[in-house]
Amino acid sequence: MGVELTSKEKEYLKNVSQELISRKSTKEQIHIIKQQLLEHMEESRLHGIDPFEDLETPAEFVKNYLEINQTQSMAQQKRSISKKQILLGLSSFIIIYLLSQLILSMFLTPSFSPAFKIADFNYNIFYSISDNLWWNTMLIMISLIAAALITSLIVFYLFSRKGRSR
Repeated sequence: MGVELTSKEKEYLKNVSQELISRKSTKEQIHIIKQQLLEHMEESRLHGIDPFEDLETPAEFVKNYLEINQTQSMAQQKRSISKKQILLGLSSFIIIYLLSQLILSMFLTPSFSPAFKIADFNYNIFYSISDNLWWNTMLIMISLIAAALITSLIVFYLFSRKGRSR
């Protein structure tokens, strides 16, 4: 845009740039904001309006601009869950469920006892660890709840650690 700027407009752009630099914005962000301000000033000039009527002070402008864009970028980050994170959550759930089933079947059922011989009982770590239906259901529910709780704690810890490192 080959627009001649007034001294007031140059001063405003300079102050906005300094404010952005003090808030540790990237060069790309500074360039984008400058371009938007230049477009605003040119549009205002074309319509015969003072460009500073609806602009705040440089500090307030930068603060509001960064708040709005930070909120938008946070929403985009929350929406994007990578395949790696999904795989981590799913695999940790399965591993914790299997470990819980193994521990419960070892200590709360006679399945691993050498004296335990029932011809029609087939042990399966996924869904059949006891010969009593109600006890088997109870142990499976305990395993599922434990796996869900521990997996959610792991995922919450990893997300909070990832958020702190940014």
